[in-house]
Amino acid sequence: MKVERVENLSEERFVAEFLIPGKPVIITDAMKKWQLEKFTPEFLKKEFGHYEVQVYDDLFDLQTIDPLADYLESNFGKGAEAGRSLHYIRWYTKLKEIDFFWSDELFAELAGAWQHPGFLPNSSLAVPFVPEGGQANINETHFPYKGLFISGKGARTRLHRDPFNSNAVLCQFYGRKKVLLYAPSEAGHLMRDGKFVDVESPDPDAFPTFSRGTLAYDDVLHPGEMIFFPGGWFHDVKCLDDSISITWNFVHASGLDRFCEYINQHPDDDQLEIVRFFLRDWVGEDAEARDIAGFLKSKFS
Repeated sequence: MKVERVENLSEERFVAEFLIPGKPVIITDAMKKWQLEKFTPEFLKKEFGHYEVQVYDDLFDLQTIDPLADYLESNFGKGAEAGRSLHYIRWYTKLKEIDFFWSDELFAELAGAWQHPGFLPNSSLAVPFVPEGGQANINETHFPYKGLFISGKGARTRLHRDPFNSNAVLCQFYGRKKVLLYAPSEAGHLMRDGKFVDVESPDPDAFPTFSRGTLAYDDVLHPGEMIFFPGGWFHDVKCLDDSISITWNFVHASGLDRFCEYINQHPDDDQLEIVRFFLRDWVGEDAEARDIAGFLKSKFS
């Protein structure tokens, strides 16, 4: 089945039909006024090629730090050559209190080339927390896992679901991506002991019921399109071409109960370090899961 594609999506319709029900959607026209020419390999290499970037494998394990220009020269325009590395740049803005090779400077330089999508709420946000009366603009406010994703043809992000039941948005600037989506209800067929099945090469011993799982959506994301991944949905993404995207995560107040349930059930999840970073001004850097949940519930009750 293909993901529903919409245009002229209003915030009201997005919240009612996709965000609250937790339904994936592809928005076809939200990037029309963006300067897509500034998200090409040529432009990025010229303007930012000397920056060192974060290079990961297909499951978010950091492999190396390389200059952006080196990655582009080694991976773009090569096709799916045998033996070529299929590592993946995920160049994140700052998401924890350490000195690292963050992409904040790049995003500051490119702030005028794109904008907060009109259909996405910029208030009533729990993570990043937006106080009553405030607004969070994607180019002015830090969002969790906001990053520039750059990957050569054939690179893949294996099946996973995003941390702490957060929602994600992926904006496709360059190249195409094949997207497979499984509903949260399929978790028993897709996960075991905290590990995810490799849908391209499933291990029948480790995941004996995978064949009984149901693939909800199989689609291709094209340049200029944006996809919404609701919290809890499993997705596997493979680059059909050399690819450039931007992504970020968020927790909306409408999903606060599910978010709080998750963090209370998984108080030792290492990704809660990220939540603490984005709520540190209100709950402190050492807040326990129950303190985070209590604070947010008090603000959105």
